[in-house]
Amino acid sequence: MTRGAGPGTFELLARLPAQILALVRAEYENAKREITAKVKRAGIGLLAIIVALFFLFFAISAFVAAAIAGLAVVWPVWLSALVVGFGLILLAAAAILAGVALIKRGVPVPEQTIDRIEEDLNAFADVRFNQSAHAPRESPSGRMPQAGEKGNWR
Repeated sequence: MTRGAGPGTFELLARLPAQILALVRAEYENAKREITAKVKRAGIGLLAIIVALFFLFFAISAFVAAAIAGLAVVWPVWLSALVVGFGLILLAAAAILAGVALIKRGVPVPEQTIDRIEEDLNAFADVRFNQSAHAPRESPSGRMPQAGEKGNWR
């Protein structure tokens, strides 16, 4: 490669902050899009659950009345209603515990964006100074070469 064929080190270093900012903005937009898509899907699912619960409320009322009437054949009506009521409380407690567990597991985290950011940070950590076979590891004068001087510059 001849001198001047590509951008020099100083020019590349001058571009670095703008490139990092562009990368951060792009990852922010990706995270926003990913979270928006996940929240939208969760909202549609929540709406479907609300509609189902509306119909389930009336179905359960009919089943509760049938259970009380069926037990009233053997027990007094008040005892039948009490047993069915306690059974419903136990079912509600189990449903609440299951719902809390599902909500904790379903927090919308932009996993793909986090993975890409980790890859970017690893790439920055792996960056090494460009050392060719002909360049000395340290300049003889103990200082960094300046533009136009021989050394580890393009």
